[in-house]
Amino acid sequence: MNQFHVLLYKPFLHLFIALIITLIGSVNQSSFGHEITPAIAEVSFKEDSVQIDITLSVELFLADIDASSASDTNETEKSDIYDALRGRNGEEIKQLFTNRYSSFSDLITLRSQQQVLPAQLASILVVENDTVIYPRESRITLIAPINKDDTQIEFGWDKRLGPLIIRQVSDSVTDIPAKTEDQLYSAYLAAGELSAPIRRDGITTVSIPELIVDYIIIGFEHIIPKGLDHILFVLGLFLFATQFSQLAAQISLFTIAHTITLALASLSIVSVPSSIVEPLIALSISYVALETLWHRRIGWSRLTIIFGFGLLHGLGFASVLLEIGLSPHHFITSLIAFNVGVELGQIAVLLIAYLLVGKWFSKRRYYRSFIQIPASLIIASIGAWWFIERTFL
Repeated sequence: MNQFHVLLYKPFLHLFIALIITLIGSVNQSSFGHEITPAIAEVSFKEDSVQIDITLSVELFLADIDASSASDTNETEKSDIYDALRGRNGEEIKQLFTNRYSSFSDLITLRSQQQVLPAQLASILVVENDTVIYPRESRITLIAPINKDDTQIEFGWDKRLGPLIIRQVSDSVTDIPAKTEDQLYSAYLAAGELSAPIRRDGITTVSIPELIVDYIIIGFEHIIPKGLDHILFVLGLFLFATQFSQLAAQISLFTIAHTITLALASLSIVSVPSSIVEPLIALSISYVALETLWHRRIGWSRLTIIFGFGLLHGLGFASVLLEIGLSPHHFITSLIAFNVGVELGQIAVLLIAYLLVGKWFSKRRYYRSFIQIPASLIIASIGAWWFIERTFL
């Protein structure tokens, strides 16, 4: 940089430092925001009943947080109540939930042959929370009596409880042939959605078009609106590029890289703890944004680094799929559909950025000084804060 550029960028560098200091200084150790993740329900048939084991954060329900309208608890007005509940011991949470179970059951839909089944609370296990940094997962078991000739059930819950991953599991007392176990029902239900009929014999008819659409939506939603870290990374690539060829080269390498690790991690060939992946993803956001300050042209070093960061982001995408679970009988189809959804989300981010900024300002003489550099510094500061939060807080 020449002296003129140093003088020009100095105020923005001061802004960057000030943002970091402000973010660090504003930490409240008693309050931690966390992404709201889908609950997981496992359905199994007994001789005269159906059992549903649900892994969820009961504190979301107890705090009366609408999980369908927020992706993070800090986005709600009841985040303080949620954090306070998460700090209480397991026995207290168990008693609170037991006392309010009738309200919880009102939010559940469980039926067989259009007949409503009463779901009774059989047990609840609340783990002790040694640290309130991470959400606590509890496991509740519901039991509903059914007739021996009932062949299928449907299950779902109110949208306020958020999305639900539902899986059918085999049981030794049910007559499910081994050859059909890979056809057991498995689905991702959007908030308020009801499952397809889940059959006692384990043979579920899966509509391939519906399956593809479901996983494309899951992949897209992981970018928009839930994937703010991935959105900022893509915006960092967008801000660096002054020509379409530069953007195409970056996005192509990023896509190839995250597709590789997404597939490897989904196949359990590669496994890296999220405690390592998530802070590194935050650092990748800061790096690609800050590099805009001192590089104007794309080179092999930039492309190599983007490829490496793409591998990291692929592991982040895979963690979502591991939570949701791919359809066992259509593994490859589900994996490809999810990746297509991710790519559509990225394209949407780029298109919005182009229509709002690139189309009107990228050729202006002041673009770099007043848009490209300040926006990159803001993105870098957010990434740096996330790194601190994910590593030390």
